[in-house]
Amino acid sequence: MSKSDFSQNLLASSSRPQNAAEKIPIIARHAVSERAKQTLNLVEKFVDEECIPADTVFHAQLGEGEKRWSTYPPIIDDLKARAKKLGLWNMFLPKNHFSQGAGFSNLEYGLMAEYLGRSRTASEATNCAAPDTGNMEVIAKYGTDAQKKEWLAPLLEGKIRSAFLMTEPDVASSDATNIRLTMRKEGNEYVLNGSKWWSSGAGDPRCKIYIVMGKSDPNNKDVYRQQSVMLVPAGTKGITVKRMLSVYGFDDAPHGHGHITFENVRVPASSMVLGEGRGFEIIQGRLGPGRIHHAMRAIGAAEKALEWMLARINDPKKKPFGKNLSEHGVILEWVAKSRVEIDAARLIVLNAAIKIDEKDAKSALKEIAQAKVLVPTMALTVIDRAVQSFGAAGICQDTPLANMWAQTRTLRIVDGPDEVHLQQLGKNENKRGKEVTERLDRQMQAADALMRQYNMNPKAHLSRNRTSTRYPEQRPQSLAFLKSTNPIKFRIELPNIPSSPITTQPKHPRTPTPTQPHTYTHPTTYTHTSTTMSSNVLSSRDVNTSAPSPTKPTDANKPQSMEYHRQVLQSRLEENKAQQTYISPSDTIMSPCTAKLSAYKSKHFMKAKPQSLFAKTSSKNLAAGSSAANPFGGEEKSEEEKK
Repeated sequence: MSKSDFSQNLLASSSRPQNAAEKIPIIARHAVSERAKQTLNLVEKFVDEECIPADTVFHAQLGEGEKRWSTYPPIIDDLKARAKKLGLWNMFLPKNHFSQGAGFSNLEYGLMAEYLGRSRTASEATNCAAPDTGNMEVIAKYGTDAQKKEWLAPLLEGKIRSAFLMTEPDVASSDATNIRLTMRKEGNEYVLNGSKWWSSGAGDPRCKIYIVMGKSDPNNKDVYRQQSVMLVPAGTKGITVKRMLSVYGFDDAPHGHGHITFENVRVPASSMVLGEGRGFEIIQGRLGPGRIHHAMRAIGAAEKALEWMLARINDPKKKPFGKNLSEHGVILEWVAKSRVEIDAARLIVLNAAIKIDEKDAKSALKEIAQAKVLVPTMALTVIDRAVQSFGAAGICQDTPLANMWAQTRTLRIVDGPDEVHLQQLGKNENKRGKEVTERLDRQMQAADALMRQYNMNPKAHLSRNRTSTRYPEQRPQSLAFLKSTNPIKFRIELPNIPSSPITTQPKHPRTPTPTQPHTYTHPTTYTHTSTTMSSNVLSSRDVNTSAPSPTKPTDANKPQSMEYHRQVLQSRLEENKAQQTYISPSDTIMSPCTAKLSAYKSKHFMKAKPQSLFAKTSSKNLAAGSSAANPFGGEEKSEEEKK
């Protein structure tokens, strides 16, 4: 075969749709028989070509009002006949535990259940619908020969249906020890009193048998030996179906979820399953495989939702902003994530199914709980993405997505809420804490021994051992260290300013307020001493606010004059000539008096223009009206005013 022929064959095989058997994960393929693979392909074909089209007819044949609970769509009988003819019947009973089934393992049926989960009618058409599957397992595993003959045989033939009654409205039923329905023995009978709800399957007119869990020995010290399970005929006197409960507005007719009361309901003692006080044992054996079935059907629902999403995002008739949804950023990311999440969840479920096949459901409690928690959440996420891609159409009856979401949401509650399973998983996982700690200690001790053997000293590879030159002796470790360092004062000497007669009246007279010396400290070892300073120091420093109060000048009786302010400044500079307070560079805003002095000095010494707003204003005034006699500008006083 040439290279081009090989490439063409490879492309042809990759583009050809795979059948169900070819899609089996490779890690589970070895455990699937050839007969099971052929049946799996047949299930896929039956669901795609007959059941999914029949779903529309099923809903159309449902009655209105009370008729929804008194009849059932006749298309179901036609599908059942077709399924029996194809050999697709009772595939759920595993061959290593039951002889009444079709001879498949839990793993093999799990793969089939995924395709059944894509259709509303497929599970019932093949007699693999809940709660009948779990109820048949209970009778087949724990029932007497008489019970099997009376109830199991017609259930296996699909002639009747059943309901499972465990949850109660008045207690927290997630803890089954809270169950209150009483089973009081009187002679050869038991008298039942109590209430049950979410009794799935009780609405179907073909439902003939209830599997009921109640409390037969409330005084038993072992709270897990107080409960029992009984087979109660649906038509027994004293049973009242009060109402049907809706699931997010869907009534699930004719299947339904009933709220049922028991008032002095008498059943023969022979209806007890396995014996008094064995209720928990029976229920655990029933719910384990049932959770696997629910999980695989949920994966099928997720696959169907993904197909609907792919159809919508590539619909050429609906192009938002001129292009298909598949060409818009995040949509392909939704598709990719959905593919990854579905495939990962499938492996979790198949792993649990294999574990059950190896022994029994009790030995696979961890794996069953993992699947029970993970799969519904995954399916809800995928369905929600599909709904979002359809927009408003996704939440109405025009697509199956809304109903699929509602049904899948119940899986996080039925057979025990997620939180109960997570709590048990966490407790069991936490039991490994001591073992893990000891192993880690041994590993660290072995590492230390190897270090000594090879004469190595432990050290951090990222350590640099660098000491800051700012703190040659000790690096600051905290704010307390900084506060503990001896502060060093900055002292700057300023030169004298030549005195000159100033008689200009300031626009805003201000009486000077004596202030205390301001000292700036810094917790560093830096020191600076200066005996000289440039003559333009006043252009960027306001010393009025930091100098000590001087002795009043001779013209103290005129505090509003400029001469007074000049003498105050000069006196302060002289008094602090040897020790002048350092002022922060941020103190650049000057008073009007200092600004005028700064402007005068800048002009006098031909320095840069002053920086402050007051100095700029004063500079303009000087330029406008200065003279030799009046260097600060403004109007000159007359001789009389001077006197």
